[in-house]
Amino acid sequence: MNAPPVLTPERIDAMLSIMAEVCLGSVVEAGQRQKVAADDEAFERSGRALNQACRNLRQTIAMKQRFDREEVAKAREAQAGAEADRKAAERDRQARIEFKRKRVRRHLENIVWDEYDDEDADAFCHEADQRLSDLVHEDDFLDTPLEALIARLSDDIGLNDEPEPETEAAEAVPEPPPQKPSPPCGERVGSGGVSSAPEGSHPHPRPLPARGRGDVVPEPVLAEVAPPRPPDPPPQPYIPPWEKLRPG
Repeated sequence: MNAPPVLTPERIDAMLSIMAEVCLGSVVEAGQRQKVAADDEAFERSGRALNQACRNLRQTIAMKQRFDREEVAKAREAQAGAEADRKAAERDRQARIEFKRKRVRRHLENIVWDEYDDEDADAFCHEADQRLSDLVHEDDFLDTPLEALIARLSDDIGLNDEPEPETEAAEAVPEPPPQKPSPPCGERVGSGGVSSAPEGSHPHPRPLPARGRGDVVPEPVLAEVAPPRPPDPPPQPYIPPWEKLRPG
């Protein structure tokens, strides 16, 4: 024995439509018999049949409306459940993105603050935040390994750029100018060149006052030294006040 067809929403809707058509046919037939009734008894029987057919048609229509309302409610519940699942998945994804972004930011911050001064470190961190804000919106952000993200971000903000080599001219130390050899002893260097004048004929930058042969050089006056201070007398023994007031 074959199993009956499954009552899917489409099949139930088709069955209700067939029932409504049958009830409608009964209503039409009862109405026609009522019109051609030969006597009052036949008219009454056709009237009762018409009322029964109309009631069946109304119930079928009511069942169809109830079925439609239930289907709409099911669709709304399914849509609400799907929306709740989508929001939960989005919250979970955003949480994982934020966690990964903080890990990348923390790693770069440690590198920057260890290798650069405060001003350059602030500039690198600001640029890294802007670049990370763009990377988190990419579809492959969560699938990209952490090391690859760090390397990519380092390249974008210029952390891996090597400093330019200094030129040889900047590194070269200028050689001192060659010094002229000193003249032999007894020769004098002037604007006209080297002369052979004796050493004693060189003019003194400040001429000394002339002294006669009989001049007496005054002796320096020595300042008087003050006598040493006599030593302080030994301190008197301490006597309490009440001992001083004691007679005798």
